[in-house]
Amino acid sequence: MSLPNYQEFMRPLLQAYAETTEPCKIAKMEQVVANKMHLTSEQQSEMIRSKRNTVVYSRLHWASYYMYIAGLLRKPQPGYYEITPAGISALKSGAQINDAYLSQFPDFVAFMKRSNMKIKNTQGGVETETCSASQDPEESIDSAIGEINAALEDEILTSVKNIQPQRFERVVVDLMEAMDYGTGKLTQYTADGGIDGIIYEDELGLSKIYLQAKRYSDSKINEKEMQNFIGALASNGVSKGVFMTTSYFSDKARSRADKAQNMIIRLIDGAELAKLMLKHNLGARAKKNYDIKEFDETYFQ
Repeated sequence: MSLPNYQEFMRPLLQAYAETTEPCKIAKMEQVVANKMHLTSEQQSEMIRSKRNTVVYSRLHWASYYMYIAGLLRKPQPGYYEITPAGISALKSGAQINDAYLSQFPDFVAFMKRSNMKIKNTQGGVETETCSASQDPEESIDSAIGEINAALEDEILTSVKNIQPQRFERVVVDLMEAMDYGTGKLTQYTADGGIDGIIYEDELGLSKIYLQAKRYSDSKINEKEMQNFIGALASNGVSKGVFMTTSYFSDKARSRADKAQNMIIRLIDGAELAKLMLKHNLGARAKKNYDIKEFDETYFQ
């Protein structure tokens, strides 16, 4: 069962504030509201994409803030909320409390206009639409970034699948260097013995990681190819290897890598490869930075 959206949290949250005898922080309200709405432990532990807060806390935060802007709550001190007479009237009215309901309050409408946001329903002559009926602003930012990154990963992987095999070997070495595993070099293409690159983990080259790069469009890496890679490591006395591909590994290939004795073999398929390239800015670069801030109540203490 999906979590209630931030607007669905408004009435039970306002009710919780009405039942308290003193101003409360949102963190104190989180469990109270969760109990009121019969949320499961799994729902309560679900995190937003950035892992900064739980989804419940994030939605309660924005529900509280929007009701504060509208005048249903007030802040007697930073970080604390309590219900107002307008909030009590809202509860007594029995109305559904959401962005459309809040749009009857001029301060809320003015805030939405300043924020370049609108509310979905038309009420009191105000035509509005929030960024998402189910997500609060922070979640919407996280989701938007996730969508952008997913599209970039797809574009990166498509591009990598279309480069020359030699160029892909260079990409694999570049990625290992970008992840700070050491200094890399490509082997001779015509006689690499099944090894496409070497990472020297220390300055003297006493510890090495051997690399295998396979640029396939659809074909999976099979058990025989994995066995050849393991054999190349063994014949060179190397215990660590990384096998990267633009496609996938068969179950037998993965099993063979897991069972390689006295070796650590890391397998990276196309999906993970694209994520790592994006993370380490290979085939992607920063376009725009956003400085998202949060309130620091410790400054006022």
